[in-house]
Amino acid sequence: MCASRSTPLAVRPARAASRHVGAVMSRYVAPLGFTLAAVWVAVLFFLASATH
Repeated sequence: MCASRSTPLAVRPARAASRHVGAVMSRYVAPLGFTLAAVWVAVLFFLASATH
């Protein structure tokens, strides 16, 4: 009975840590994606204007 109580307690911090790492990663990955998209659009406009 004591082992069943210790198992969920050991699992909970791992889940909380993985959620925290996911939140931190999404905080940095989302702006990076927007930045890369903006740079890609700028490159396309540059290439389109250079051909005319």
